[in-house]
Amino acid sequence: MPVTANQKQSDLDDKAQHDTLLKQYEIQWQDHFQTRSQTWKGLEISVILAVALVGLDWKIDHQVATCIAAALLILVALFGMQITIRHRNKVEVKKFEIISDLERQLNLENHPLPPKITFWDVFRIRKSNTSLFILRMQFVLLVFAVTYFVFRLFSK
Repeated sequence: MPVTANQKQSDLDDKAQHDTLLKQYEIQWQDHFQTRSQTWKGLEISVILAVALVGLDWKIDHQVATCIAAALLILVALFGMQITIRHRNKVEVKKFEIISDLERQLNLENHPLPPKITFWDVFRIRKSNTSLFILRMQFVLLVFAVTYFVFRLFSK
């Protein structure tokens, strides 16, 4: 049976739509990885500041400078925690909603939506995922900075 012009056009439209959906799917995954990369970068900055805090204290042994550096680390760790929670609960969840919808349209295996996290999940040891690991590390750095600040504030 000969293929009609309408069938050819329909096949072309289907291929174009499929290619468009695949491109959107690729872009959404790239956005997800970029968001995760930013979250990791925030943790890296906090770790670098923690190392710098200790190095500064050992090098110059100046109470005021050390307390200022510890206060800076406290702020950075708090912001890092805030960014981690926001990235997970707003950006990643939204990306996975879009990804799941695209997977359904493309007849691909569907990824479940990531669970949201809260500050209190830091203490829920049985709950685990990458965002929560980053949140916990930021919390550890926060506790370290507060402890260091208090220690240096009342030393000497």
